[in-house]
Amino acid sequence: MAFLLTLTAYGKQKTSTFLKNTVVFYIVNFALGGGITAICNLLNMWQNKRNVLINGAFDVIYGDLPFGILAILALLCGFFSLVSGRLIKKKSAERKCFLYISFNQNSTTLEALVDSGNLLREPLSGKAVIIVTFNEIRKLIPIELIPLFKSKDTSLLEHSVFASKIRIIPISTIGGNGLLFGLLADMVKLDEKEVDVYIAITTESDSFGGFPAVVPLEIIQ
Repeated sequence: MAFLLTLTAYGKQKTSTFLKNTVVFYIVNFALGGGITAICNLLNMWQNKRNVLINGAFDVIYGDLPFGILAILALLCGFFSLVSGRLIKKKSAERKCFLYISFNQNSTTLEALVDSGNLLREPLSGKAVIIVTFNEIRKLIPIELIPLFKSKDTSLLEHSVFASKIRIIPISTIGGNGLLFGLLADMVKLDEKEVDVYIAITTESDSFGGFPAVVPLEIIQ
């Protein structure tokens, strides 16, 4: 059931990431269960107690906590979950890494934003996608492909030797649905670690929170 819940929450993942997420799921649940047990023990003073004779010895039996105490605990737990979730999301969003891209004997290094909200994948291979602004990666793009990213006219690929390096990637954002062209680079590294991803190039934005590229959190974990 834990594996199923992890798969439902995060979808298709690398085996190592899948196992790591499942272990975290267990840790969080054990911590939550232990925390609730500790709180209940600390609140024994509010519980109804009865001395009961069991096998010739008296033992203390506690009754249920008053509804008001349970309601307050529920509100505090909900508030804690909300605040901690936002802090974790904010911290993840502020992470940075160095992105190295090599293509057609040219290369560039960028400082990229790591974002857990980037869940984009190339539909055929299922590979994760890093989004880079057109202006920052323009020097890596062969001259014959530059009109493709500006006009999104796929007929330009019919006679291009780089056609096998280009993929069409559907995207869904708050503003609606659209398409990006993905580039299969010769090499991509994140903080000196080589990764197998696609580079999607956007002409719709000049930056992502001041960064020229946005990297999915999952591929650097």
